[in-house]
Amino acid sequence: MSRVFRVRARGFTLVELLVVIAIIGILVGLLLPAVQAAREAARRMQCVNNLKQQALAMHNHHDTFKRFPSALQIGTTWWTSYQRNIPPGGVAPSTTASATASYPLEGPFWSWMVRLTPFIEFGNLKDSFDMRPLDAAWPWWGDPVKNKFGTMCPTFICPSDARGGVKWTDGTDSMALTSYLGISGTNQFKESPVTTDPTLGGQNGILFVNSGVKMAGITDGTSNTLMIGERPPSNNLDYGWMWAGSGDEPYFGATDVVLGVHEKSGTPTAQPDFFRPGSIIDPNDIHRFHFWSLHPGGGNFALADGSVRFISYSASAAQVVVPSPTRPINVIEAMATRANGEVVAVND
Repeated sequence: MSRVFRVRARGFTLVELLVVIAIIGILVGLLLPAVQAAREAARRMQCVNNLKQQALAMHNHHDTFKRFPSALQIGTTWWTSYQRNIPPGGVAPSTTASATASYPLEGPFWSWMVRLTPFIEFGNLKDSFDMRPLDAAWPWWGDPVKNKFGTMCPTFICPSDARGGVKWTDGTDSMALTSYLGISGTNQFKESPVTTDPTLGGQNGILFVNSGVKMAGITDGTSNTLMIGERPPSNNLDYGWMWAGSGDEPYFGATDVVLGVHEKSGTPTAQPDFFRPGSIIDPNDIHRFHFWSLHPGGGNFALADGSVRFISYSASAAQVVVPSPTRPINVIEAMATRANGEVVAVND
């Protein structure tokens, strides 16, 4: 008698299936942080490249005009309550073609970034702006092509900021945002009203209101002096404008296009902020008053010699001693000044 054997196909049991799913979950959990770390490393490298291009553009600007650009410019008689803080050098805005041979058109409130555009192959944008606004004040009101203010330039945007393509808008006009601010020094105010110690004042960096710093003026050494740093746009997008910005009164551009490493809000006697972690979720906009980045552990900075370094937040705690007068300051403050006599080695 012949027999017929039937073979039944055997599949996974429920327990086996759950084990496989668990194993896959564990592998994904182990792999995901590595993928995220690799992506952040790539973004951080692109951020370094952005700052490198900005630093080289600063040098090209200096070679062309024999000075670094002003952070922004305002009229030397446009404020009355802060006479003690009139900028040294006083490179005031010019609105007529015969103002100076090297700078026929400066214009008020235009940022240092718009002045670098000819050196990063973005000069057509600057050429489209009217650097002589009709009211000789805020560019926004006088420029006939103000819609150009919303033009984005990737060189001024950190790739780690998910809001990189977002623009400030009032429903009609828009403004491109930047992840990088010039470093005005200790803070936005030229001198301290409570002491005669000049090292306690501000406007002692490379980029500040009406500045005209030359390479020879960086006596602390170009490899020891910070020039540009990271700080994402503010939570409400009102601060961190790319092409023009005034900041709060007295309109020295602080938190908008430049920032001090110990920035003070409003008055010279305000409590200074410092280099520390920040957050995009910031409804009170407290993180616009200090440098910080979306990279873990610290932020990228361009130095006056054209190099770029990643500096950890611990630089706000490490101290050095100013030789005259003798007093301890932290490393990031020492590196922000151009001629205070501090010499600080930069470590990645």
